[in-house]
Amino acid sequence: MKLTHDLVTYLIGFVALIGIIGSSYLYLENRDRQMVIEDLNQERAQLTQAMNSNEAELRTANTTIEELSTELTDLRDDLEDLADDYRDEKDRNEEFEDQIRGLAGTLGDLDKLAKIDEELLAKYSKVFFLNENFMPERLEQIDDKYVLEGKKDQYFHASAIDHMEDLFKAAARDDIDLKIISAYRSFDEQISLKGQFTQVYGEGANAFSADQGFSEHQLGTTLDLTTPAIGGTFESFAQTEAYEWLLDNAHKYGFILSYPEDNRFYIFEPWHWRFVGTELARHLDRSGDTFYEMEQREINKYLLNIFD
Repeated sequence: MKLTHDLVTYLIGFVALIGIIGSSYLYLENRDRQMVIEDLNQERAQLTQAMNSNEAELRTANTTIEELSTELTDLRDDLEDLADDYRDEKDRNEEFEDQIRGLAGTLGDLDKLAKIDEELLAKYSKVFFLNENFMPERLEQIDDKYVLEGKKDQYFHASAIDHMEDLFKAAARDDIDLKIISAYRSFDEQISLKGQFTQVYGEGANAFSADQGFSEHQLGTTLDLTTPAIGGTFESFAQTEAYEWLLDNAHKYGFILSYPEDNRFYIFEPWHWRFVGTELARHLDRSGDTFYEMEQREINKYLLNIFD
């Protein structure tokens, strides 16, 4: 019986122990759960606080972005206005520069024109009178190889002599042997020459010889040409290959035939060639016009570039 009593006592104690353990477990479990809940609540509170803080920062950021966007829009508008102002100013500057260049060009042209004798493109044969004191700005002696043998030294306008030499060199390349009988003649030389012709031909000299002051030779830009084959009898020059070559090529070097057939001033002078500049000479060749039939005001437009 004692064993049974002890067993019961043991069982009761074991049950009590189990109860205590179970109570302790439940207590600990409830406490842990409560702590977990408290931790979760705390984390949720912190998260909520963080979210609220982020929302505030986001609102602040949105406000800042909107303000920056407005400022950026204003800045872009200002930049566009500045760009428009810059373009306008640039256009004004370019227009001003064009005006300056135009004025500079005009002044340059005027300065260049002031240094060129306006007489060089004037019509002198029985039209205008060339003053007895007129002399070309500067004369240069023509190389003897271009002058007909036995003739005295000849001179040509220094600013046009390169064009003259180019003419002779081009002729030589085509086996044309041009020679000069007469180039520059002064007012006094023309008096002497006209006197000689008048003694021989009387009034008939007026048909082929200009009076002093009306001769193109006084300009220093005119040549009487021939070939060694015909020499001084250059009246037959029209029948030479040299004359045909000049008709086809002289304008390329600025020379024109002053007195072609059927002109109103002198007899046909195939030997008499005058330098007027390549621009005018080429125009006359293309158009078929002649120098003395062209209006003087139209001729004068070519004076600026006569030596170019």
